[in-house]
Parts: sequence; C-alpha cells; structure tokens
Amino acid sequence: MKRIALLLTACFIGAAALAGALLCEKRSNKRLLRPTYDCTDEMILGLPYFDILVPKEENRNLSSDVVSYSLGDGYIHLLLPEDVSAKAVVVYIRDIDGNYLARRVYDFTQKVTIGQWEILLEHHTLPVLYFETGDHAVYEQMIASETKDIICDGNMHLCVSRKDSKKNGWYREYLSVSDDKSSKLSASLQGRGSTSWTGGRKKSYSLRLKKAINLLGMGKNKNWNLIGNNSDPTLLKNLIFNDLSKNIGIDYQPEMRSINLYVDGVYQGVYLLTTKISVDKDRVALRQGDYFYRMDPPIAQQGIEYSSSTWFEDGGTRPLADLLYPENASEEDFERASVILQSFIDAIESDDPYKLESICDLESLSKYYWIQEISMNFDAWQRSVYMYYNEDDGKIHMGPVWDMDLALGSVYVKEGVDASFDSPYGWKVRYGGWYRKLFNNKRFIDQVSYDYYEGGIREALIKSIESLNDYRNDLGNDAELDYIFYGHTPLAHLKGIYRNVDSYDEYFGDMSSFYKNRVEWIDKNMK
Repeated sequence: MKRIALLLTACFIGAAALAGALLCEKRSNKRLLRPTYDCTDEMILGLPYFDILVPKEENRNLSSDVVSYSLGDGYIHLLLPEDVSAKAVVVYIRDIDGNYLARRVYDFTQKVTIGQWEILLEHHTLPVLYFETGDHAVYEQMIASETKDIICDGNMHLCVSRKDSKKNGWYREYLSVSDDKSSKLSASLQGRGSTSWTGGRKKSYSLRLKKAINLLGMGKNKNWNLIGNNSDPTLLKNLIFNDLSKNIGIDYQPEMRSINLYVDGVYQGVYLLTTKISVDKDRVALRQGDYFYRMDPPIAQQGIEYSSSTWFEDGGTRPLADLLYPENASEEDFERASVILQSFIDAIESDDPYKLESICDLESLSKYYWIQEISMNFDAWQRSVYMYYNEDDGKIHMGPVWDMDLALGSVYVKEGVDASFDSPYGWKVRYGGWYRKLFNNKRFIDQVSYDYYEGGIREALIKSIESLNDYRNDLGNDAELDYIFYGHTPLAHLKGIYRNVDSYDEYFGDMSSFYKNRVEWIDKNMK
C-alpha cells in the first residue's frame, strides 16, 4: 500500500493558462466519445490544475465515470474496482472547467507519470455503489442543508467483484433501472441521522429505489440506509454488535454489508449499506394488533407520553415514545398502544418482581441489556431503543439493536450514570435509566445471570473476540483508503479510546484491545 497524505485543495485555473490549453487542436476523430485538445504533457503541466477522469464507456467492468484525487503527496490517485484491469486503462486528462485536454491509455502494471506526477492505481476489494445524480447542484445543496428536506434524484449501480459474487452468491450488478443508459431517474438520496448529518465529513443517507431490489442478498425492498460511520474510524462497531445481537437471539436485526460509495464519480469512502428498521415481512414482521415503539426519539411522529419519576435526575421532563407501527394509528390503536407502554413502565418501577414478566419477555429484555452493557452504549434506554408488543403472547419484546457507532469508549458522561465511558472497566449501563430499577428486580437479575452462562452470551462474546481479525480482513484495502481520506482526526467524543495514529490498523488495534479488555473484565466480575 503506497502512502497517501491529506487531500489537496484544488486551485482555480488562471485565464492565461486556460488560453494556453485551448491552443491545442481539438481532435475531429468521430470515433472518440469525448473529443480532446490533444495537449502534450508539457502543456498540461503548465496548468495550475488538472485531474483525470476514467470513463465507464471505455473501461470494461467500470459502471460509472471515476475522478482522480490529488492528496498533496506528489501523486495522482485513481481508485477503481478490483475487476478493472490495470493493464490498459483509458483516461481523459481535464482542466478545472472539465475540458478534455488529452486521452491516454495507461498500463498501470508499470510506473505511469505525467511529468513529475506519478499516477497510482489502487483497487477496491469491497462492492462499489455508484450514484449518478440528475443534477449535481441539487446534491451540493442537499449536503449543505441542515434540515434534510432536500431530495437528490439519480440512478444507482451497485457492482460486485467476481470473487465476491462467487463466494456469496450475489449478482455481479444491481441496477435501479433495467437499462443502464436510460435517462429516467430511478433512485434518490436524502440526508438521515441527527449528529451524524451535521457533525462530520461523511454524511449518512436514505437510499430509495423506485423498484424493489434484493441488494447483496439482504431482501427485496425499495428503502435502504447508507451509514457513513462518521464517528467510528474502525468502520466495524455496527457490524460487530449487529452480528453479536443476532448470535444471542435478538430478533429482527437489520442486514448490513460494507461497500464503497461514489457520487458522480467522486469517492465518498466506505459505507454500511443496511436494511431499514421498518415493519415489513422481511424486516420487523408485525401484524394487526402488534405495536412498534422507539423510546425517547429526537423527533416523534406519533408521540406517546408516559409517566416515570425515577429514570432521570430531574424526574423526566417529558418522557416520550414514538409509535412506529401502525402508521397513522386509529384513535383506538393509539390509546391501546399507550396503555400497553405505560403498563411496561409501571412494571419496571414496581416493587413486585413478578409484575415485569407479565408484560415483558424477560429473556428479550436481559439479552438487550447485555448488548448495551458490553458495548457501553450510553443511549441504552433512549433515542435508538426499539421494542415491540406481540399480541400473540401479550408481551413487550426488546429490539432490534441499532446505532452502535458511538459504542466502546466514547468520552461521554451520561446524566445520572456514575460511570466513565472511556474506560473498558466497570459496569456502565447497569446504573442508568430504567436499568437502575431493573437491577432491584430479583427475577431480572436471575435472568441476566442465566443468559450469561446458560443462554449463550459468554460463548458469543468469546466468538466475537476471535472474529475481530476476520472483520478487518473483510474490509481489505478499502479500510486503509477510507482512513486516508476521512479518518485522520478523531472526533472530540472519541479521544478517550483513539490516539492520533498513522494508519487504519492502529485504529483497529486500539478498538480491538479495548473490546478484549471489556470482555475480560465482564467475565472476571461475573464470576
């Protein structure tokens, strides 16, 4: 892996340099898809700025135009899918205004230069999702907006290498339109998240397709998430704890796959392509009479106020849950869902240890607690906490687990929680929120202990530690590329676990050591 440094800000072309470039004679060869000015290297080097575009029409196994990067290290960088051959890559050299100065065919198995600039080709190992906008200006407006109201229409093309296709049984290509050359816009991006939207360089998006597609074996649907993991430079916490949740038996966990994202040919980094948490036969499979809640969300569409006097230091100014299902609930459904939720809250706060299991599935509640405690998730009882009522057994069930990119060591002091979240040692979640009351309930404590030793928690933890290197290997070269572009500076709330480092693998090493110490501490103290 060749060293790549910080992104160099592109300088604007001067009038004199532009005039010099246009003195080149424009080619009239009609076979060329993009007529050029036939500039020499000397003419190109006389410009204050140039870049390289790799066209999809002239490069086999490339599904979108790809733009080069200059990162201030004396190289020009091209990032291409693994299946694009390095031996004969067609490129166009452009000026700042997008004029095509020259067309070249390079063999990147050998050293390639334009004057003193060496061009380096790096191959992606993960699948690549290309999103081509119908109007790039709309995309720029969208990512600059804080409201997330702007929708950017375009087309999606998801590409898989031969190796991954054979290994996982995936298609080689997933198109949002049946004809790749169609001008019809068949997909859209829209901002998602709260701090993840406003707090970093890697935005997260909702991806909507006009036709339902089974992307990478995750089930057929129109609605997807593209998670930037802006707060997780390891790119792995959501994956690790999603898999751990599945392994211990928490139902309806979303599907997740790491991919590379490009928008209009520009590399955006490694993202998680995930299914949405929504009521659907292939996702959260509920039916009439069931209810789906999100506890204390930032914004509630169908807000249910509940009464609790013990969970917050101030007594809870306005505890709220969002009724996610049914959508547009009738007055009768809303009232019934409210009564069920309040019964759950009352049971948690009751001194009767048996009242809780009359309204809540204790195994579900215990296993959900374990994921929150192990991961040190300081939002363990609010914001991204989901639960559903199942009419068949008349009980609340916890899950799915979601939004774990701030787990494992974020510097955070949770109100009412006597714990340091930047240390792997100590009980973190047990003394906060509703868990303060739950750990006064002997029936819940017995379930927590049983699930650790007899319910598969301990074995799943050991397995997850043993699998850490597998998660790293699955990211391949793309982990380092994402770090180079987006992972240099730890965010303020991450400085408790991450040092200023020089490579992705140092980030990964810090997280791995922290997680191993966490698991070892829990196991020692459970004994």
